[in-house]
Amino acid sequence: MAKKQNLNSDISLRETVDAFGKLFRAILNDQAKHPEKYAHLTQETVGNPVTLGPRVITPEEWAGKLASRASAAAETWLANVKRPRKDPVDAAIKANEKRKDKLAEAEKNKKWEKAMTKVSHDEMYATIDKVGSSGYRSGVDARLGKITRVVKELQPMVATLADTIDKMPQNTDAQREARLLAARKGMIEIGKKRIG
Repeated sequence: MAKKQNLNSDISLRETVDAFGKLFRAILNDQAKHPEKYAHLTQETVGNPVTLGPRVITPEEWAGKLASRASAAAETWLANVKRPRKDPVDAAIKANEKRKDKLAEAEKNKKWEKAMTKVSHDEMYATIDKVGSSGYRSGVDARLGKITRVVKELQPMVATLADTIDKMPQNTDAQREARLLAARKGMIEIGKKRIG
């Protein structure tokens, strides 16, 4: 009997998450048409006694933090690349079915073509000139403009997702689990929206 209840719970959770995905797609479409309705999610709230920051930090702060942390991790990256926890060739072979599945999905949705339409020639060649032969750290620093551009696209959508999830109940384990799955589903929808 317990298994049947778990199955019903799983179905209910799946239906909840699917419904969230549909609702959040509609919210993202509305945000694309009426960004002014969602601007408050990315602005400071001046208050008394506390001024609150935006629900999601500014694109410049976000991009700067990503670049700073990645740049600071350069030596760790080099050390870890030279001593991987798994044989990278063996791991790649074992992941081949997943790779093929993801590639087929990307081909079906024309993700590569859509992503290529967003490439800026000026940005690309500016990046190449800045990177030169100096390696990983210079590559990260040089891409700050690109990171900022991408984060500017992501930041209002992530703020909307955060606000939508904040409004979901969280009193029970099932509700909290639904919030976690909704966050994952929302990020997937944001990825689709950004590429699409």
